[in-house]
Amino acid sequence: MRLRFLAAALVIAFGSSRALAQDSQLADAQVLGATDADARIRIESITTRISGYDQFGAGYQSKAGPISGPGSERLTVFEPQVEIVATQGDRLTHRLWVPIDMVTAASPHSAQPTPDVTSGASRKLEGGTLQWTTTSKVDRGSQVALTSGLHLENPFRSWNAGLSASRAFADQNTVISASVVGILDWFDRFYITGERDGRTERSTTLASVGVTQVLTPTTVVNVNYGLTLQTGELGNTWNVVPLQNGERGAELLPTSRTRHALVGRMSQFLPWNGALRLYYRFYGDDWGIAAQSVEGQIMQRLTPSLYIGALYRFHTQTGPFFFTTDAPVDATLRVADSDLAPLHSQTVGGKLVGDVHVRGLARLLHYELEYDRYFRSNDLQMDIVSCALGLRF
Repeated sequence: MRLRFLAAALVIAFGSSRALAQDSQLADAQVLGATDADARIRIESITTRISGYDQFGAGYQSKAGPISGPGSERLTVFEPQVEIVATQGDRLTHRLWVPIDMVTAASPHSAQPTPDVTSGASRKLEGGTLQWTTTSKVDRGSQVALTSGLHLENPFRSWNAGLSASRAFADQNTVISASVVGILDWFDRFYITGERDGRTERSTTLASVGVTQVLTPTTVVNVNYGLTLQTGELGNTWNVVPLQNGERGAELLPTSRTRHALVGRMSQFLPWNGALRLYYRFYGDDWGIAAQSVEGQIMQRLTPSLYIGALYRFHTQTGPFFFTTDAPVDATLRVADSDLAPLHSQTVGGKLVGDVHVRGLARLLHYELEYDRYFRSNDLQMDIVSCALGLRF
């Protein structure tokens, strides 16, 4: 956090020194007045959102079922969150984001004599995140952002920090961006019988570069490449794998992973006061997983302050080379997690978004209502409902 404040201070100091060099004849009162104005914090928006996730299905990594699997993946998540956006002078923008997760039946009771490691403490758990991002405008076409965050959850801790920058060219019709983020996770390790086995950790480094281009007055495209490097304990330590001897064993994963993602986006204004957004993502890693995702979203404005949207997403992936639901006892790598299995999934959803002009302290009352239905080929389904209410000042 000290680094983020120091970097932001250096950016402000650099800009102020350059301005003073250009006009060294400014009066002290003028300089002090400008400094006071630059330091003033103004709230731009406050948005609250409540999301609910109701998941049901079965997976071989769960112990809540027969020894040979699959077991229940029943899960309910309730997530309230708040986002505050504030400006500080003409250069700085702060974004504070605080989501809180409340999970019920994170791992249902096992019918076996040995209970699932998470059937007790994690049958109902809470977690929260505090994420703070500060963006500084260096000049008319450039900006730098610093972010840091903390996530707390029993028995999990996570810290992250990152830096991003963008530069606009060609009268701001072309924007090049880059970012790097580091994440450290520290959490309890368990045997699959439920006993705690000390602490373990994993580290993740993400880097990305992207280009956004205005093709026509009504068409914008974006291409982004991301690289992720992970080391350490890459599983949750309590997932199980059915073995050929009729018992269960712990999943065994590599201690490193290199992931690549290439993303393309396009936004197109439609003549009937609507907009079309297209998304494509290709993913590959050194575990042998290759995946493709395609998404389309159409937005239609009904009135100047009200619009509706519809979404469809299709995803398909292969599994890692060590995925199995019937592993040899002596296998050195094995996983049966349904999230890593060969699968295809679909998401269908819709939303209603509106703004209401208000009088008084706020300028607009913003609201959203969204529902999504997610289902995939290996017996997992999810209903997602999200409601948002915010004030624009």
